[in-house]
This record gives sequence, C-alpha cells and structure tokens, in this order.
Amino acid sequence: MKRPTRPPHYGSVNNPNSFQTARRDLVVNGLQHLSTKAGTPFTAEAHIDGKGQHKGQESILIKQGNKIRAYIYDCCWGHVTNCSRTYIDVYTTIL
Repeated sequence: MKRPTRPPHYGSVNNPNSFQTARRDLVVNGLQHLSTKAGTPFTAEAHIDGKGQHKGQESILIKQGNKIRAYIYDCCWGHVTNCSRTYIDVYTTIL
C-alpha cells in the first residue's frame, strides 16, 4: 500500500543515532548494504550535494539498486519525511 504524500519534515521519528554519528560511520566504513525492518534492501553512503538548495551540504544518499531513493540532510533527521517529502523514516531508524 502506497503511503500518502506528506509535507517536508513531517512528523517525528526517534532515531537510534544522530545525523552526525550516522554520517560519520558511513564516511569511516564506506558504502553500507542494509535492509529496512520490512526486509527491503538499500544502500547508504556519505554524500556532499553538488547543486540545488543544499549545494555543498553533507548528506546521506539512499539507493535501491541503481535508483536514488532519498537524500537525507541534518535538517531532515528525526522527521518522517525529508525536504523533498520523501519518506525517510524506514532508513533513518536503521542508520
């Protein structure tokens, strides 16, 4: 079932780590192959945005296969959705 569209930074999520800790772990360990609690595989890697409103900002890039699913920024951490209204809670609770 598809989740309904929500506004940017919708709701709140209690993540086990801070954005800084999760991103630092990705910088130190490199690309990580993970799975959501529902068993959906994804990769996470540290990223620096090259364009747009977040140009030059640190982020976490989430992919499923070769498809980009989400960019997660410090300002999005702890929310159900990111700046682009993409659901990120299924990823951040794992990171």
